[in-house]
Amino acid sequence: MTATCLCGAVTVTVETAPDFIHDCNCDLCRKTGAAWGYYPSASASATGKTTAFMRKDKPNAGVEVHTCQTCGATTHFELAPAFKAQNPGADLLGVNMKLFAAADLTGVEVRYPNGKDWSGEGPFGYRRDAMTISDASPW
Repeated sequence: MTATCLCGAVTVTVETAPDFIHDCNCDLCRKTGAAWGYYPSASASATGKTTAFMRKDKPNAGVEVHTCQTCGATTHFELAPAFKAQNPGADLLGVNMKLFAAADLTGVEVRYPNGKDWSGEGPFGYRRDAMTISDASPW
Protein backbone atom coordinates (compact mmCIF):
# COMPACT_ATOMS: atom_id res chain seq x y z
CA MET A 1 0.00 0.00 0.00
CA THR A 2 1.29 3.44 -0.87
CA ALA A 3 0.18 6.91 0.15
CA THR A 4 1.55 10.40 -0.25
CA CYS A 5 1.52 13.63 1.67
CA LEU A 6 -0.80 16.39 0.49
CA CYS A 7 1.59 17.73 -2.17
CA GLY A 8 2.91 14.32 -3.25
CA ALA A 9 6.57 15.04 -2.43
CA VAL A 10 6.77 12.30 0.23
CA THR A 11 5.65 8.73 -0.40
CA VAL A 12 4.97 6.23 2.37
CA THR A 13 4.82 2.54 1.51
CA VAL A 14 3.76 -0.31 3.81
CA GLU A 15 3.56 -4.03 3.06
CA THR A 16 0.08 -4.47 4.55
CA ALA A 17 -2.57 -2.61 6.48
CA PRO A 18 -1.61 -2.34 10.17
CA ASP A 19 -2.98 -4.67 12.82
CA PHE A 20 -4.61 -1.61 14.42
CA ILE A 21 -4.42 2.18 14.36
CA HIS A 22 -3.88 4.40 17.40
CA ASP A 23 -5.82 7.67 17.17
CA CYS A 24 -4.37 9.23 20.33
CA ASN A 25 -5.29 12.51 22.01
CA CYS A 26 -1.85 13.37 23.47
CA ASP A 27 -0.35 16.71 22.47
CA LEU A 28 2.06 15.14 20.00
CA CYS A 29 -0.53 13.11 18.11
CA ARG A 30 -3.27 15.74 18.28
CA LYS A 31 -1.09 18.65 17.18
CA THR A 32 0.61 16.72 14.37
CA GLY A 33 -2.74 15.40 13.14
CA ALA A 34 -1.53 11.82 13.08
CA ALA A 35 -3.07 8.43 13.76
CA TRP A 36 -0.42 5.75 13.88
CA GLY A 37 -0.01 2.32 12.38
CA TYR A 38 3.08 0.50 13.64
CA TYR A 39 5.52 -1.50 11.52
CA PRO A 40 8.92 -3.15 11.75
CA SER A 41 11.29 -0.88 9.82
CA ALA A 42 11.74 -3.51 7.08
CA SER A 43 7.98 -3.45 6.37
CA ALA A 44 7.55 0.30 5.83
CA SER A 45 9.44 3.09 4.16
CA ALA A 46 9.19 6.78 3.41
CA THR A 47 10.87 8.54 0.50
CA GLY A 48 11.14 12.24 -0.16
CA LYS A 49 12.43 15.23 1.78
CA THR A 50 11.17 15.38 5.34
CA THR A 51 12.00 17.43 8.40
CA ALA A 52 12.38 15.58 11.70
CA PHE A 53 11.00 17.02 14.94
CA MET A 54 11.61 15.72 18.44
CA ARG A 55 9.32 17.06 21.14
CA LYS A 56 10.93 19.38 23.69
CA ASP A 57 8.34 18.94 26.46
CA LYS A 58 9.60 15.44 27.35
CA PRO A 59 13.12 14.89 28.71
CA ASN A 60 13.53 11.56 26.89
CA ALA A 61 11.47 11.83 23.73
CA GLY A 62 11.28 8.41 22.11
CA VAL A 63 10.50 9.36 18.52
CA GLU A 64 11.36 11.79 15.76
CA VAL A 65 8.22 12.85 13.89
CA HIS A 66 8.75 13.51 10.19
CA THR A 67 6.83 16.03 8.10
CA CYS A 68 7.00 16.89 4.42
CA GLN A 69 9.33 19.84 3.85
CA THR A 70 6.95 21.28 1.25
CA CYS A 71 3.39 20.89 2.56
CA GLY A 72 4.07 20.13 6.23
CA ALA A 73 1.96 16.95 6.38
CA THR A 74 2.99 14.49 9.10
CA THR A 75 4.17 11.32 7.36
CA HIS A 76 5.81 9.00 9.88
CA PHE A 77 7.96 8.66 12.96
CA GLU A 78 11.23 6.91 13.62
CA LEU A 79 12.62 5.87 16.98
CA ALA A 80 14.97 8.54 18.36
CA PRO A 81 18.69 7.67 18.41
CA ALA A 82 18.83 7.91 22.22
CA PHE A 83 15.84 5.57 22.55
CA LYS A 84 17.43 3.05 20.18
CA ALA A 85 20.70 3.22 22.14
CA GLN A 86 18.82 2.41 25.37
CA ASN A 87 16.68 -0.24 23.66
CA PRO A 88 18.92 -1.96 21.09
CA GLY A 89 16.28 -4.52 20.07
CA ALA A 90 13.61 -1.91 19.35
CA ASP A 91 12.56 -1.80 15.70
CA LEU A 92 9.51 0.31 14.97
CA LEU A 93 8.34 2.80 12.39
CA GLY A 94 5.09 4.68 12.95
CA VAL A 95 3.14 5.60 9.83
CA ASN A 96 0.45 8.29 9.74
CA MET A 97 -2.47 6.20 8.50
CA LYS A 98 -4.51 9.34 7.81
CA LEU A 99 -2.49 9.59 4.58
CA PHE A 100 -4.19 6.42 3.27
CA ALA A 101 -7.67 6.15 1.80
CA ALA A 102 -10.21 4.73 4.23
CA ALA A 103 -11.08 2.06 1.64
CA ASP A 104 -7.51 0.75 1.95
CA LEU A 105 -8.03 0.33 5.69
CA THR A 106 -11.33 -1.57 5.71
CA GLY A 107 -11.33 -4.11 8.53
CA VAL A 108 -8.66 -2.34 10.59
CA GLU A 109 -9.50 -1.56 14.21
CA VAL A 110 -9.04 2.05 15.33
CA ARG A 111 -8.21 2.42 19.01
CA TYR A 112 -8.44 5.66 20.96
CA PRO A 113 -5.72 5.87 23.63
CA ASN A 114 -6.06 8.52 26.31
CA GLY A 115 -2.51 9.77 25.91
CA LYS A 116 -3.44 13.20 27.25
CA ASP A 117 -3.95 11.80 30.75
CA TRP A 118 -1.24 9.12 30.59
CA SER A 119 1.62 9.59 33.07
CA GLY A 120 4.14 7.82 30.86
CA GLU A 121 4.30 4.89 33.27
CA GLY A 122 2.53 1.58 32.67
CA PRO A 123 -0.29 0.98 30.22
CA PHE A 124 -2.53 3.80 29.12
CA GLY A 125 -6.30 3.79 29.17
CA TYR A 126 -8.68 4.40 26.31
CA ARG A 127 -11.01 7.36 26.01
CA ARG A 128 -13.68 5.53 24.02
CA ASP A 129 -14.44 2.15 22.52
CA ALA A 130 -12.54 1.00 19.46
CA MET A 131 -14.22 0.86 16.05
CA THR A 132 -13.48 -1.16 12.93
CA ILE A 133 -13.26 0.70 9.64
CA SER A 134 -15.99 -0.43 7.23
CA ASP A 135 -18.42 0.97 4.68
CA ALA A 136 -20.95 1.31 7.48
CA SER A 137 -18.39 2.90 9.84
CA PRO A 138 -16.02 5.01 7.75
CA TRP A 139 -13.11 6.61 9.52
